[in-house]
Amino acid sequence: MILAACLIPAAALAQGPVSEALPFTQLDYNPASIGMGGTRVSSSATLPLSGVKLGGGVSYQNYMPQLSATKYIGGGFASSLDKLGYSLSFVHGTGEKLYIDDVATDYNPTEMMVNAGVSYAILDQLAVGVNVKYAQEQPAKNYSNSAIAADVFVAGKFSGLDFAAGVSSVGQKVKSQATGEYSLPSALIASAGYAYELTEDNVISARARVDSYFSGALAAGAGVEYCWSGMVCARAGYHYGGDSIIPTYASAGLGLRYSGFTLDAAYLFASDVLGGSFAISAGVRF
Repeated sequence: MILAACLIPAAALAQGPVSEALPFTQLDYNPASIGMGGTRVSSSATLPLSGVKLGGGVSYQNYMPQLSATKYIGGGFASSLDKLGYSLSFVHGTGEKLYIDDVATDYNPTEMMVNAGVSYAILDQLAVGVNVKYAQEQPAKNYSNSAIAADVFVAGKFSGLDFAAGVSSVGQKVKSQATGEYSLPSALIASAGYAYELTEDNVISARARVDSYFSGALAAGAGVEYCWSGMVCARAGYHYGGDSIIPTYASAGLGLRYSGFTLDAAYLFASDVLGGSFAISAGVRF
């Protein structure tokens, strides 16, 4: 499993419910998932079932290049030994310079998040995991918001079928220095996928995901992936955002695997907000 941080800037998520703060705590970290409509769950619960003993990766993202470009760098590693899994990752984003009364300042808004996860396989095909995250945003000089939150998931893998379900970004409320108190974008999430082997070297997979936010918003996604010889993968997907913090978009992606090394890329389109955004990651796993 390769951990690659991937965030969508707060400016892109402004169309979501105003009662939610730090929206980037609820985003996909994996370009391989984004290419399938954001349908995977980035949870430590999947680690003991992945068969990967040690993995790590780095990533770069450029979101809203046609609207308000925000660039992110991230990285992380994960390890599983017997029934236990551990993970640690970070992401840091920098937006375009802040404007006041149409005049550019010398300040760039920033966002940052650190994740630490642990998981345990209660059965050979079933595991549970907890991820704790610290998130902070600084939209202007001498002004910042921060919070600690957690994700709790259960994951299963049975032959070609895998699933993950749980609650994400549950934590303390954010007390804004200017406008009051806001909840995090907490949600109940369920994701499932099925891989079908057409031939020994040709595998096609389908995946779906539903996010039910505590705010009342509902989001969903679906995607497909075709892999040849376990080395080259092509992906496509669609995410319906509704009134949630993540806008609707379509996506496409590619993946390469060779001798433990991985390279993934995703491109977003069919979205007024996120069109032209892309994410890439590189990693290694053993």
